[in-house]
Amino acid sequence: MKLNGYLRIIGLILFSLVSQQSYGQKFDLLSLELPVSESSITSKIKIEDQKFQSVNLSEYLSLEKDALNFNGRSLYGSIDNSPDTSYLANGVKFYIDKKTNLVEAYRLDIKTTAETRQLEKSLVDKFGKTFYYYKDKDMNFRIWEYNGSTYFLEVNATSVYNGQHTISGNLCVISNRSTEFYNNYLAGGFGYYADYLRAKKNTKKKGYTYNDFLNEMKAEDRDYYLKKVVR
Repeated sequence: MKLNGYLRIIGLILFSLVSQQSYGQKFDLLSLELPVSESSITSKIKIEDQKFQSVNLSEYLSLEKDALNFNGRSLYGSIDNSPDTSYLANGVKFYIDKKTNLVEAYRLDIKTTAETRQLEKSLVDKFGKTFYYYKDKDMNFRIWEYNGSTYFLEVNATSVYNGQHTISGNLCVISNRSTEFYNNYLAGGFGYYADYLRAKKNTKKKGYTYNDFLNEMKAEDRDYYLKKVVR
């Protein structure tokens, strides 16, 4: 009986430890299949209304540690040990359509170098190599498409916060159904992707990839599409 009692206590302790670890990993941004209900977010983490409207979507922010898990890795961190200061802390913004109460997109703003590298690694581990990859010594831009959403990653090696140099990363994940917000992102370092999408829409080729688009641009002597591209 004594042995059984001890074993039962040990079992309860182990179950408690596993449960605590599982609870800490319950919310993972990469597991979200956009669009999702607002309640599926607010039932797990606290978000704060930013009183800001972006292309018909309301913006909400979370700096919580539990909100910053991505593919099983924590992206929690801050500059100058300031986890509650939004412009110094890593955070995630959710974009919610108030008519439907659906989260159509989220944006990770990562200020710290180590967590930016973690984010890059997580994306490559999950999705592999992408043909949309433009890089120079200061910036790089990558795009992946997965499960009805597009992942726009920008990494900036010139960021400075409170005088501290860091490599920062911004990842915006947008439901392809949210066309207005999606199209808003097809500019700057992601602008060539809009050209590819137009070409894809007009081509008769099946399985038309960005690599096919680059080969066509090269054949047409439009070499600016191939400058700084990583293939």
